[in-house]
Formats: sequence, structure tokens, C-alpha cells
Amino acid sequence: MRENSKKDIDFERVFKENYSKLYCHALSFFNDSEVARDMVHDAFEILWSRYDQLELSTPITPLLYTLVRNNCMNYLRRSKSRERFVADALWTMEEAMEDEDLEREELMFQLRESIELLPEQVKAVFKMCFLDGKKYREVADELGISINTVKAHVKKALRLLREKFSGEQLLLYVAFVKCRH
Repeated sequence: MRENSKKDIDFERVFKENYSKLYCHALSFFNDSEVARDMVHDAFEILWSRYDQLELSTPITPLLYTLVRNNCMNYLRRSKSRERFVADALWTMEEAMEDEDLEREELMFQLRESIELLPEQVKAVFKMCFLDGKKYREVADELGISINTVKAHVKKALRLLREKFSGEQLLLYVAFVKCRH
């Protein structure tokens, strides 16, 4: 086992003499003992890395207090920046969601309006097939028309609606309406 060097012994002495005072100093910045311990630990790491360069004839305690204070201030700045970033991100997400909700509502309104403007028979068949979820055979039997006529009405409704809306918008509308039923 190697003997402790003079540097190790001096550093240990400085640590023991100052740790509790520095911890209390760091604790005055935070209400968190773990963060306070980290700030003091970081200050001693900095001190250790530069220990050979220090002039040990002058008191080291003021330097340690300055290191702890700077660590605490930097930590608080980073925390504030992080909080601001998170708050800004949440605000942006909320605004985007509100915008999407408004856009979706406007799209739904336009689609409902367009469906209502379809010719009566086409509109009735479209609603029964897509909104009520009925099979072509059920619609044909209920309206007293052939399955091919049902298919023709659906095809015409989709063609007319696709002229105004994308296929994705139509699917969104049908899915949205089915989920509400």
C-alpha cells in the first residue's frame, strides 16, 4: 500500500475543515441536500485538479466559497433555461394542438356541408354505407335498389367529394364519425 503524499494529506485536511461550512453555503441556494452536496463535491474536484498550481500560503477557504457559489449559480441558470425551454415547448405543443383541433373541426364542417349538397339518393346511400356502416346488400334491400346502383351512388359520392378533399381527409372524416357513434 502506498503512503499518502503531502498533497493528499493537505487536501484531506482542507476537505475536512471546510466541507460542512461549504455544504451549508450551497444549501442556502437550494432546498435540496443532494444538489448542495453535488455543488460542494464539484468545487472540491476543481480544487483537486488545480491543487498543484495553487499558492498555499494564502487562505484557500475564500476560493472554495467562490467555487461553490459559482457552481450553484451556474446550476440555477441551467435549471432556469431548462424550465423555460420545457415551458416554451409545452406552450408550442398546446398551440399546435389547438390549431390542429380548429383545422380538424373546420374540415369536418366542410365535409358535412359537402355531403349534404350531394344529390339526395347519392347522399342517402353514402351515409348508410359509410356513416352507418351498412353493407351494400343491406342498403340495396332497404332502399329497394340493386347492389350495382348502390355501388354507382357510392362511386359518384366519392368522386364528387374527392374533387374537393383528399382521400386522407375523407378517411379521417369517416373514422371520426364512426368513433363518435
